[in-house]
Amino acid sequence: MNLYNLAEGLILELTNKETIKTIMDRKRLASVYYDDGEDPGGKNKRWIEIYCFGTSLAGNDVIRVYQIGGDTKTIQPGWKMFRVDRMNDLQMLGGEFETPRPLFNPDGDKSMTQVYKILKFD
Repeated sequence: MNLYNLAEGLILELTNKETIKTIMDRKRLASVYYDDGEDPGGKNKRWIEIYCFGTSLAGNDVIRVYQIGGDTKTIQPGWKMFRVDRMNDLQMLGGEFETPRPLFNPDGDKSMTQVYKILKFD
């Protein structure tokens, strides 16, 4: 691990693959997320449910979420894709979800070249 990676991890407290896989347990979460050109230290809190985790067509680690609230420029709630490297301060909220949101595809995500984990519903 080089010094840049160590500093990046400590300063931004970025979420890693194992953390994402661990928390994908139908829990509602809060995270600070910054879009392209935004200040990584900004307060862009999102309240989300994670459904799918994988690699985007551009090669980035991403999560498919249903955003249930928070600060955003787009209409909400709704389906969003977040880059994992733009997330920090991930926190568990109270509550779980037992059924998928409308339009959830249990067979994968066409915006991902590889799926690491996807939620399963009975």
